[in-house]
Amino acid sequence: MFPLYKKRNFSDYISDTFMFFRHKGKHFFKLYFTINGGLLLVASTLIYFIFKVYFEFMFSTFSRGVVQQSNSIESLIEGNSATIISLAILGIILLFFISLLQFAFPVIYLDLLDKTQGENFGVSAIFRNLKKNAFKLIKFIIGSIFILFPILAIVMTLNILLCIIIIGIPLLLITIPAMMAWVHLVFFHYISGEERFFTAVSNAFYNLKQQFWQIVLSTLVVMIIIQIVLTIFTMIPYIFGVASIYTNPQGITNQQEGFSILTIMMTSIMIISFIANYILNNLILINQGLIYYSLKEQNENISSNNSIDLIGTESE
Repeated sequence: MFPLYKKRNFSDYISDTFMFFRHKGKHFFKLYFTINGGLLLVASTLIYFIFKVYFEFMFSTFSRGVVQQSNSIESLIEGNSATIISLAILGIILLFFISLLQFAFPVIYLDLLDKTQGENFGVSAIFRNLKKNAFKLIKFIIGSIFILFPILAIVMTLNILLCIIIIGIPLLLITIPAMMAWVHLVFFHYISGEERFFTAVSNAFYNLKQQFWQIVLSTLVVMIIIQIVLTIFTMIPYIFGVASIYTNPQGITNQQEGFSILTIMMTSIMIISFIANYILNNLILINQGLIYYSLKEQNENISSNNSIDLIGTESE
């Protein structure tokens, strides 16, 4: 069984993140795609049509004058304002719902893994816990908007200002993963730890200070890995698409056909990037979850206490 409660250092945070997916990845992603797969498909379809129309419009007006293009944009908006507003609202609601599920799913999965001591749970258990924590999720969003995000905005503003004197640039490599780890730890404390919001904020900050450099560096490494994989996913189809255009120019009979190929290529890249980003985001969330359970073990010795309880049970 994969140990959640384990005292970890920097290298353990990285290796155990990938070890988790090696041992639990099949079960994890089976539930993940069962719950999120349909929503991702609907969102991808919506993104496809939005960007297809957008790129087709941009390419069709590419060779026109600025005044003509401005008039075309205005006429397009005026003639389809209701459709554009409806799609925008639908897209925002859908992306918000997907993001909320995406953020909550690994937290609830790890919590169930802890409570069931294995993979003896399915989609129904995930939904029960989502329903149970629905109000807390809403409160976390409200608390984040009015408390966490203003603090993060102030820190980021100071960092950007410090970039003027160069020192802010390396500081960004520290503050960005540190802030990300803090927010994630607040969420784990609030949902899994059954704590009040302000208590979760305080405990998460204390946890971050306990292993500051190890947490920050492991978070940074995972962020870099995700960005590299995302770049590969998006650049490979882009390179192949551009190469097919330049290596087979005789296959493109006119400018319109070339723009059509570019539209399909750019829209496909957007969809691939969207889906890959949501899937790969599980990597950072599991990494943060292991940090949470590791610090919990360090502070409470849960695995040792469980072993003592088991000895007492066996003796009976």
